[in-house]
Amino acid sequence: MDREEILQKSRQENAGKMDECEKTAFGLASRVGMLVGGLLCVVLVLIGEFVLHRPELSLVGWLVYFAMQGTSNLVLYSQLKTRFRLIYGIVELLFAVAFAVMIVLKVA
Repeated sequence: MDREEILQKSRQENAGKMDECEKTAFGLASRVGMLVGGLLCVVLVLIGEFVLHRPELSLVGWLVYFAMQGTSNLVLYSQLKTRFRLIYGIVELLFAVAFAVMIVLKVA
Protein backbone atom coordinates (compact mmCIF):
# COMPACT_ATOMS: atom_id res chain seq x y z
CA MET A 1 0.00 0.00 0.00
CA ASP A 2 1.30 3.40 -0.85
CA ARG A 3 0.69 6.63 1.02
CA GLU A 4 -2.34 7.69 -1.03
CA GLU A 5 -4.11 4.35 -0.55
CA ILE A 6 -3.58 4.55 3.21
CA LEU A 7 -4.92 8.13 3.33
CA GLN A 8 -7.95 7.19 1.23
CA LYS A 9 -8.72 4.18 3.46
CA SER A 10 -8.38 6.37 6.57
CA ARG A 11 -10.75 8.97 5.11
CA GLN A 12 -13.33 6.28 4.36
CA GLU A 13 -13.07 4.79 7.86
CA ASN A 14 -13.40 8.19 9.53
CA ALA A 15 -16.11 9.64 7.29
CA GLY A 16 -18.75 11.41 9.37
CA LYS A 17 -16.72 11.23 12.59
CA MET A 18 -15.39 14.25 14.45
CA ASP A 19 -11.67 14.85 14.43
CA GLU A 20 -9.75 15.88 17.56
CA CYS A 21 -10.13 19.61 16.83
CA GLU A 22 -13.90 19.26 16.46
CA LYS A 23 -14.14 17.18 19.65
CA THR A 24 -12.18 19.79 21.58
CA ALA A 25 -14.36 22.60 20.23
CA PHE A 26 -17.52 20.64 21.08
CA GLY A 27 -16.30 20.04 24.63
CA LEU A 28 -15.45 23.71 25.11
CA ALA A 29 -18.81 24.78 23.67
CA SER A 30 -20.61 22.41 26.05
CA ARG A 31 -18.74 23.73 29.09
CA VAL A 32 -19.31 27.36 28.15
CA GLY A 33 -22.98 26.62 27.45
CA MET A 34 -23.42 25.09 30.90
CA LEU A 35 -21.65 28.08 32.49
CA VAL A 36 -23.96 30.50 30.69
CA GLY A 37 -26.94 28.39 31.78
CA GLY A 38 -25.79 28.60 35.39
CA LEU A 39 -25.33 32.36 35.17
CA LEU A 40 -28.79 32.66 33.63
CA CYS A 41 -30.20 30.76 36.61
CA VAL A 42 -28.62 33.33 38.93
CA VAL A 43 -30.19 36.14 36.88
CA LEU A 44 -33.57 34.37 37.05
CA VAL A 45 -33.28 34.18 40.83
CA LEU A 46 -32.61 37.90 41.06
CA ILE A 47 -35.40 38.83 38.63
CA GLY A 48 -37.87 36.41 40.20
CA GLU A 49 -37.19 37.58 43.74
CA PHE A 50 -36.64 41.32 43.40
CA VAL A 51 -38.41 42.40 40.20
CA LEU A 52 -41.36 40.08 39.64
CA HIS A 53 -41.74 38.86 43.23
CA ARG A 54 -42.28 35.32 41.84
CA PRO A 55 -39.62 33.09 43.44
CA GLU A 56 -40.91 29.99 41.61
CA LEU A 57 -39.42 31.44 38.42
CA SER A 58 -35.95 30.85 39.80
CA LEU A 59 -36.85 27.28 40.74
CA VAL A 60 -37.64 26.46 37.11
CA GLY A 61 -34.24 27.69 35.98
CA TRP A 62 -32.42 25.59 38.55
CA LEU A 63 -34.55 22.55 37.70
CA VAL A 64 -33.53 22.77 34.05
CA TYR A 65 -29.89 23.49 34.88
CA PHE A 66 -29.46 20.56 37.26
CA ALA A 67 -31.29 18.22 34.88
CA MET A 68 -28.92 19.20 32.07
CA GLN A 69 -25.81 18.98 34.23
CA GLY A 70 -26.82 15.66 35.80
CA THR A 71 -27.61 14.10 32.46
CA SER A 72 -24.31 15.36 31.06
CA ASN A 73 -22.41 13.73 33.92
CA LEU A 74 -24.28 10.43 33.50
CA VAL A 75 -23.41 10.39 29.80
CA LEU A 76 -19.77 11.11 30.66
CA TYR A 77 -19.88 8.27 33.18
CA SER A 78 -21.24 5.87 30.57
CA GLN A 79 -18.40 6.80 28.22
CA LEU A 80 -15.47 7.26 30.63
CA LYS A 81 -16.48 5.03 33.57
CA THR A 82 -15.25 7.56 36.13
CA ARG A 83 -17.03 7.06 39.40
CA PHE A 84 -17.21 10.72 40.43
CA ARG A 85 -19.19 11.47 37.23
CA LEU A 86 -21.78 8.90 38.31
CA ILE A 87 -21.98 10.36 41.80
CA TYR A 88 -22.22 13.96 40.51
CA GLY A 89 -24.84 12.94 37.96
CA ILE A 90 -27.04 11.24 40.55
CA VAL A 91 -26.70 14.12 43.03
CA GLU A 92 -27.51 16.70 40.35
CA LEU A 93 -30.55 14.78 39.17
CA LEU A 94 -31.71 14.54 42.79
CA PHE A 95 -31.43 18.33 42.98
CA ALA A 96 -33.51 18.59 39.79
CA VAL A 97 -36.19 16.37 41.33
CA ALA A 98 -36.10 18.44 44.53
CA PHE A 99 -36.62 21.65 42.55
CA ALA A 100 -39.51 20.00 40.66
CA VAL A 101 -41.14 19.05 43.95
CA MET A 102 -40.65 22.57 45.29
CA ILE A 103 -42.28 24.02 42.17
CA VAL A 104 -45.30 21.75 42.57
CA LEU A 105 -45.64 22.65 46.24
CA LYS A 106 -45.37 26.41 45.58
CA VAL A 107 -47.81 26.41 42.64
CA ALA A 108 -50.38 24.15 44.30
